[in-house]
Amino acid sequence: MKASVISIGFGYEKGFVEDKSRILLCQRLFEKGFDLNGVYISEEDSYKLQFFIKIALDKSDIVFIISSADNEKDLLIRETISESIGVPLVFNENWLKTLKERYPEEFQNIKHFAKLPYNAKPIENRYSKFLGFIKVLDDVNKAIVFLPDEKSQLKEMLNLSFEYLQVKSQSFYSGIVRTYGINIEELNKTLSDFDNKFFVESEKGIDIYIWDKQQEFLENKKVVLSERLGNYIYSFNNEEMEEVVGKLLKEKGFTVSTAESSTGGMIASRIVNVSGSSSYFMGSVVAYANKVKENLLKVSPEILNTKGAVSEEVALQMAKGVAKFLNTDFGISDTGIAGPTGATKEKPLGLHYIGLYFNGETKAEKVIFKGERNKVRLRVSQHALNMLRLKLLSL
Repeated sequence: MKASVISIGFGYEKGFVEDKSRILLCQRLFEKGFDLNGVYISEEDSYKLQFFIKIALDKSDIVFIISSADNEKDLLIRETISESIGVPLVFNENWLKTLKERYPEEFQNIKHFAKLPYNAKPIENRYSKFLGFIKVLDDVNKAIVFLPDEKSQLKEMLNLSFEYLQVKSQSFYSGIVRTYGINIEELNKTLSDFDNKFFVESEKGIDIYIWDKQQEFLENKKVVLSERLGNYIYSFNNEEMEEVVGKLLKEKGFTVSTAESSTGGMIASRIVNVSGSSSYFMGSVVAYANKVKENLLKVSPEILNTKGAVSEEVALQMAKGVAKFLNTDFGISDTGIAGPTGATKEKPLGLHYIGLYFNGETKAEKVIFKGERNKVRLRVSQHALNMLRLKLLSL
């Protein structure tokens, strides 16, 4: 069965926002055996959207349209879909009642979420105002599926739409294995006998996408990957490094603090992305200036003068200093040159020292990461969190 996807959002088209829901949708369609004919990104614009709907219907049997669940232009989008297929919008009385019960104060302003193309099948939403729908176009034997792009809502409502469309088979099972510290060449060599694999490299490491026709075979592949790659793997569940580290800190009952220079608080920010991080993260010192390093973290002025701020010795003292200052089990530090200025012959662009303190011992790793400034900072934060992960696994 052929399918097309239309993702609606101003931020998506302009490249301001990563369209993760579209990626999820495409992955699920692949697993269900759909032949994906096209993926379109549209502004909240009636003319552009009608153009994409026309192309998608011409190429595919089913067109999946996803849009923001709280979009102010929701009515415009619903009207555009209806106009494109030549049917009027009508209220779904059951959803009107639900909206009135859930959102009595907003009801008059959100009634449009209950509008569907005539004779469309509603897909109810447990989490928000957004009512999805499936509209079967009997005359051409095609269908339009309209869903929210919020991931948790999309997952559940997409499964309901598969049931309504009687898409029962599962052609493939897929998974993501996330790694850090190993390069593409090593992976290709180590996994040369693996079929159905795809590598995606980023500042956070290399994600290995795998798929198979049987769930059992997919799980066997994960076992083999674990045996071959060991601790290079940090997640089998598409978790971020900070989530994995957070679980380990909670399990083992440790606390952590950060002392950051080049990353400017990015390591701390990533740690607190995780709900519940207050149980193990005590705080951070962004020690961009040498005076802050000296006064708060007790970095030696002599070392700063002789070795410079970007040095192993300073990273070591920063990691220990923040752990003592904030009374934590672990201290993480970074100091470096993210660029594009600040390099010397002795200290090139991308040079960083990342420190880790635990139980009276401190170590530092020297890395050189090339690239755009903020990508370098992200990579440094990933390396720092990975150092903490590996230490936690050894305890």
